[in-house]
Amino acid sequence: MNTKILYFDIIGGISGDMTLASLLNLGVPKEIFLEELSKLNMDNEFTIEISDKFENGIKGTKVNVITKEQHCHRNLIDIYEIIDDSSLNTDIKEKSKKVFMTVAEAEANVHGTTIDKIHFHEVGAIDSIVDIVGSVILLDLLCIDKIYATSVPLGSGFIKCDHGIIPAAAPATVEILKNVPVKLNHVEGECTTPTGAAIIKSLCDGFIKEINLNVSTIGYGVGHKKFEKPNLLRTFICEEEEDSEEIVYEISANIDDMSCEIYSYLFDKILNEGALDVYAQSIYMKKSRPAYKINILVEEKDLEKFTNIILLETSTFGVRYNKYNRCKLDRKFIDIDTKYGPIKFKLGYYNGKLIKVKPEYEQCKNIALSLNIPIKEIYDSINISMNKEIIKNLLT
Repeated sequence: MNTKILYFDIIGGISGDMTLASLLNLGVPKEIFLEELSKLNMDNEFTIEISDKFENGIKGTKVNVITKEQHCHRNLIDIYEIIDDSSLNTDIKEKSKKVFMTVAEAEANVHGTTIDKIHFHEVGAIDSIVDIVGSVILLDLLCIDKIYATSVPLGSGFIKCDHGIIPAAAPATVEILKNVPVKLNHVEGECTTPTGAAIIKSLCDGFIKEINLNVSTIGYGVGHKKFEKPNLLRTFICEEEEDSEEIVYEISANIDDMSCEIYSYLFDKILNEGALDVYAQSIYMKKSRPAYKINILVEEKDLEKFTNIILLETSTFGVRYNKYNRCKLDRKFIDIDTKYGPIKFKLGYYNGKLIKVKPEYEQCKNIALSLNIPIKEIYDSINISMNKEIIKNLLT
């Protein structure tokens, strides 16, 4: 099965509007995009101008979000409510909220406060809401499996904001792009915004200098600023034949002197940071001391990140590494209507044939909690009553 890859070639920086423009330039019909965006129920607050634009002789797309009237900045809870109350699919909602959380955490760190108290500038603006949710919508419409990017240019000099004169890139942008490869002093001015940085940081699977792929489509997004270099964001849609066998690494550590309460926090953090899997085994160490062996499966590029987490967040004095070959099913996700509403299902393919269909646990858990019914009842009902015709068509 081919993997559909989106590659961000960040030529002159990245912003929310440039991301929208470049993804639209890949061929998504404007009418379909606007129809999906209207599910936010915010049409009375903005309009969007989408036009062709030339930058240094290169034809691209330019997007301008125009607010219809002045609105106060929204906080993170307000934005989450807008997204949750929309009729967008679950995947778009979760990825959009992930991007907003990235911005919120960075703004809170920069201003020395907490997420619930921060006065949002970038995150609460209507155009940023449109840019972030709109970009995630376009990625969904393009059916992208993986996202990669080049290093991110920051710009230099100074910029004006509500707090006065600050260095470029903005402190929130730099905070967001921690542990991401960047280019310093790329141009004079702000070429990467907090919104653009958050999109690429939250949704990108990796930042790589070289990649060998078959390019099928190219998109150009034109920015609103003028620099000495072209203010373009270029994206490529590529495909690669996915090998079911891959190399993964296991990081393990034996721990016999840490409170059990910490494990729940630790496992959540490890999974949120993108580990492939994490689990613990009960073991006995020397002198028959009971202990736990923590095992984390990661990609090679993430070895240092998860080593740091284990050494900083646990009581261990060291970790071990193992390298494994892993064979896995190709996976896709679809929403299927059930008596409880649409639920996301994971589809497993082996040699191009669908062999497994499984509802997502988190959604079933939330339904069980909200309706105060056993989760087993939901699983049993889904297996009996879900649309058999859809599954039949998928299997053929």
